[in-house]
Amino acid sequence: MKYFQYINGELFIEGVAISKIASEIGTPFYCYSSTKIESEYKDFSDAFSKINSTICYSVKANSNLSVIRTLSNLGAGADVVSGGELLRALKGGVSPKKIVFSGVGKTDQELEMAIESDILQINAESLSELSRLNIIAEKYNKIPKVGIRVNPDVEAGSHDKISTGRKEDKFGIDWENVREIFVTNKNFKNIKLVGLAIHIGSQLQSLSPFEEAFKRLEKLLTTLMSENHKIETIDLGGGLGIDYSQDLVLKISEYSKLVTKYFGNYD
Repeated sequence: MKYFQYINGELFIEGVAISKIASEIGTPFYCYSSTKIESEYKDFSDAFSKINSTICYSVKANSNLSVIRTLSNLGAGADVVSGGELLRALKGGVSPKKIVFSGVGKTDQELEMAIESDILQINAESLSELSRLNIIAEKYNKIPKVGIRVNPDVEAGSHDKISTGRKEDKFGIDWENVREIFVTNKNFKNIKLVGLAIHIGSQLQSLSPFEEAFKRLEKLLTTLMSENHKIETIDLGGGLGIDYSQDLVLKISEYSKLVTKYFGNYD
């Protein structure tokens, strides 16, 4: 099905003329194809059907409540990077147990919101954030689940301003220092370290950077598990490039094979 198409010079979406919508509700307006969104989600979800996975929609991509509800109804979780996005995800029907709070610069108020909402996981970007989380959690008498944002020091190969996985980028904790945090976890009595997370950049058009990052993350995971640290989640971030040129670079099926190669044997 062609979700967007021109017929006799007029734009239609799912068989409905855009001019008809404009005449009824006025302009400007945003128009999305829910059928297209559902189709894309199904393709992505099917690619990971053989492993224990939760697909979290990145709300920063589009925080329209109808878009969030469409994905939530399909079973998607949400990845949020602000208190506002957290509220929209919840309002859009996403289960708190499927929400991950990522991103740098979280305020104390936003961390409080995440703890109060009892979400799946908060991804900490630094030691200072872990310390703040520990203090805030004590006030609420809760033990939030926390993931460590790992900086794998990998060149993503995308634009310099949207690369987030190099040592010089101000994102996450150097992968060689993460083990020490788990070893000294007794310093954080009010939080539970349960996960590892990475995100090396956006608009990636090659699987090579992903593979390099996955190798390092899997090595870290193996080390931690051998030392009896319980890891419940691996958050593999995002960054798959959009096909602007109509010359598809990355296939979801190939990406899922890579994920399965490194993490398919873990539950």
